[in-house]
Amino acid sequence: MIIYEVNLEVDEDIDYKMAGWLPEHIQKLLSFSGFKSAYWYFRTPEDEGLVEAGKTLWTIHYVIESRQHLDAYLNGPAEQVRAEALEKFGDKFRATRRILNLLAMAGPEQGESAVEAPQPTG
Repeated sequence: MIIYEVNLEVDEDIDYKMAGWLPEHIQKLLSFSGFKSAYWYFRTPEDEGLVEAGKTLWTIHYVIESRQHLDAYLNGPAEQVRAEALEKFGDKFRATRRILNLLAMAGPEQGESAVEAPQPTG
């Protein structure tokens, strides 16, 4: 499992417009092979130690089946998908991206209450 994280910094004067468009955009990404689910979070500037006003901060986590599926997206439709957002919103937002690789899980859903460290290979 891979998390493809997209962090958005949106000018407040277009945040409602983008908020109306973003669910459709997320659904589009979920139509690509290996994209399983998405979680949309809001962030506050105060929590991140930012003092700049006038920005809305969001993060979307896409849960993707494998690195191969993510690579197929990044090497295929990603450029066009990004261009659509730029065409619609121009320089009124900024997006940064990260790829998170699962190391370990914990919690009742995993049947354990503690995190197990990965075992060395080799």
